[in-house]
Amino acid sequence: MARNGYFQVINQDGKAWLQVHKPEDGGEMVSVDDVVQYLDRISLEDCDLSAISQYLQNEDFDIPLRLTDSEVLPESEKCIIRVIDQGVRALARFYPATSGGPALTEDDIIGDLRLAGVRHGIHKKAIDHFLAHREYCRDYIIADATPPVQGYDAEITYFFDVNATAKPKLNEDGSVDFHQLGNIKIVTEGEKLATLKPANHGRAGISVLGAPLNPKKVKVRHLRFGRNIEISPDKCNLYSKVAGHVTLVDDMVMVSDIYRVPADVDSSTGDIDYKGTVEVAGNVNTGFKIKAEGDIIVNGVVEGAVLISGGNIVLKRGMQGMERGELKAAGNITAKFLENCKVVCEGGLRADAVLHSEVECREQIQVRGKKGLINGGSIKTYSGIHATSLGSTMGSSTKVEILSDIELVKQANQLKEDIEEREEKLHGIEKTVRTIKELRDSWQEITPEQIQFMKTAAMSKPILKKELRKMRREREDILARIEKNRNVCIKVEGTVYPGVNIMVKDATRIVKEEMSHCRLVREGADVQMKGL
Repeated sequence: MARNGYFQVINQDGKAWLQVHKPEDGGEMVSVDDVVQYLDRISLEDCDLSAISQYLQNEDFDIPLRLTDSEVLPESEKCIIRVIDQGVRALARFYPATSGGPALTEDDIIGDLRLAGVRHGIHKKAIDHFLAHREYCRDYIIADATPPVQGYDAEITYFFDVNATAKPKLNEDGSVDFHQLGNIKIVTEGEKLATLKPANHGRAGISVLGAPLNPKKVKVRHLRFGRNIEISPDKCNLYSKVAGHVTLVDDMVMVSDIYRVPADVDSSTGDIDYKGTVEVAGNVNTGFKIKAEGDIIVNGVVEGAVLISGGNIVLKRGMQGMERGELKAAGNITAKFLENCKVVCEGGLRADAVLHSEVECREQIQVRGKKGLINGGSIKTYSGIHATSLGSTMGSSTKVEILSDIELVKQANQLKEDIEEREEKLHGIEKTVRTIKELRDSWQEITPEQIQFMKTAAMSKPILKKELRKMRREREDILARIEKNRNVCIKVEGTVYPGVNIMVKDATRIVKEEMSHCRLVREGADVQMKGL
C-alpha cells in the first residue's frame, strides 16, 4: 500500500535538523510548501528556504538538513484541519512530533476539529486509522457534510394546443384558404384543461461546520385562470365550467363561450359588447361596433365599422373601411383584403392585399396571397414584413417600416428601476418587521406605532410582491421581444415599385427604380437590398 513521504524536525548535536523519509510504493514526495507551512506552524524562523528546496530536489536524505544552530523546543504531533468546498468536506493532515514531543490522542484530534469549527459528519474511522498507522503528510477525509436533497421545478401540463393561432393555408393558386384556421380551441363542460405538478423544494443538508447546505432554488408556479374555470381543492387541476373555447394568455388559462350573430350586424342587433368570442354569419355594416374579450370572426364583409378584440380577428372576406373602419386586436388579424382602414394588433397580420390603410402590428406582417399587394398608406411592425409586391406603377404613396426597438429598451430599463425600487421598499418593510418581532419575542414593550406598522405591513407586502411578479414578467416579455426582432427584415417575392418609402429601424430608403426578389435590411445607417 502506498505511503507518502514525510519529514520530521529533530534535535541533534545541539542543532535542529530536517529529517526526510522517502515515500513507499508510489506515494507522494514531500513538498516544499508542506515543509514551509509546518515550520511556520511551529514558529521556526530564519530557515534557509532555498536550501530546503534544493535538499528536497536532490532526494538524498541519508544525511539530514540543518535548519538552525540551536535546538527546538519539543512539539507534539500536529493536526492541520482544512475545510473545502464551502463546508462540504474537511481534510486533516498530520505531521510527526519533534524530538521529545508527545503523540496525539483521539481527544487531541477532536479538539483540533472543534477549534477549526468542524461540528458535523466527523469520521471516527479516519481518526482510528491515523492512530493505528500514523501516516503523515497525507490528507485524511476527516468529516463529510450531509448533502442536501435537491428538489425540482413546478411543471404545468396543458391539455389543449397552446400554440394554435390563425394560420390560414396558402393554396396552390396563391389564394388563402380560410376554412380551417385552427385558432379556436373548443372545450366541453367539465373538460380538464391543465394539471400542476407542484415544485419540490428539497431538503437542506448540514455542512461540516454545522451550517445548513441549501439545495438549489426551484421554480415555483401556480395555475392562473380566468372566468368559466374551476380549480380542484388541491389547486392542481383546472376544469372548464362551460362549453366554449380556451386560450392561454400570459400563462393564464381562459375559457369563453361564443356569441353567434346569425345574419348581419346592423340596426337589428345594434353594437355588440361581449365577454367571449363573437362570430358573425353575415356582414358588419358601416357605423356599428363589435367589442369582444375573445376572438371576432366575420364570415361576410366588414364595412366602415369598428372591431375591437381581446384575441384574434378573422375576416373571411375582408374590410372596406371607407376611411372610418378600424380593427384592433390583442392577438392576430387575418383578412382576405384590407382597404381604407386603420389596423392595430399586438400579434401578426395575414392578408391577400392591404390597400391605402394605416397598419401597425407588433408581430410579423404577411401579405402573400394571390396578389400579395401592399399599396398606399403606411405599414409598421416591430417584426418582419413578407409581401409579394410593394407599391404600384401608379406611384401611390406607400410607406413600409420596421419600427426601432429603442422605446422597448427604454421600457425595459424603466421597469428594471421600478423593480429595484420596490425590492428595496419590500426589504425595508421585512427588516423592520423582523426587528419588531424580535422585540416582542424578548418580552420588550412594543409601541402603538410599531403595532400599526405590523398591520400595515401585513397588507402592503402581498401587494408589493404581486406588483413585482407582474413587472418581472412584463420585463422578461419585452426583453424576449427585443431579442426576437434583432435581425428582422422586409422580404419581397415580387416587385418593389419606385416611390415606396422603406424604413428599417430608423434607416430610410426611397426606392428609385424597380427591384424584385429581394430582402431589405439595415446595414449601418442605410437600407440595403439583398437577395432572397
